[in-house]
Amino acid sequence: MSILAANSRPKIIKWFAVGLVLPSLLALAACAPAATALPSPSPTELATQTQTASPPPSATATSTTAPTVTPAPSATPQPSETRPPTATATATASPAPTARPTAGDFTPTAVSIWDTAFVGGDNTAGACANTDTPVYGLVQITPQGDTLGWKNFEPAPYTFGRISANVWQYSGPTSTGDGSVTMTVTFTSPTTLSMTRVFIATADPNCTHTRQYAGKYVRS
Repeated sequence: MSILAANSRPKIIKWFAVGLVLPSLLALAACAPAATALPSPSPTELATQTQTASPPPSATATSTTAPTVTPAPSATPQPSETRPPTATATATASPAPTARPTAGDFTPTAVSIWDTAFVGGDNTAGACANTDTPVYGLVQITPQGDTLGWKNFEPAPYTFGRISANVWQYSGPTSTGDGSVTMTVTFTSPTTLSMTRVFIATADPNCTHTRQYAGKYVRS
């Protein structure tokens, strides 16, 4: 017993010391601020935080409407090149018919056809070696203002000048070029005429041939 007591005394003292020290350490530990982790939020708190959390700013840039392309103004059309008017071929206007100076002037006022014939034979004067037979038959008479066109079957027409009312005359070379001639026509009515033709041939200059014509209106 005494031996046990002697052997146990140091242990008892040791355990007693431990018993004194351990509570003090625990008390100090309790007093020290605990670096414990924050308590986990409850499910309700998580839901609230999720609802109230501001959404992160959208990274998507606000789309900007592309500016409307204004069509370029149409080029102002240049004035069309002014071209000179194309010359239009026009028929030559027939000369105005000769105005009759008196009520008794029967000169045609429009182009007309007349039929002529000899009245009598070839009346000669001077030393004549040959006879003369000029053309006769249809004649086209064309009023040309102060002149009168006379176209028979010779190559070119004759131009008569006015002598007086109803009387017109041509004097000059023949259309055939074989001499000189003087023709004097008189309109005796609206449908009749008479003409005197005086001819001197180049080949027979000492002879004068005179013939008389009568004519009648055929048509216009």
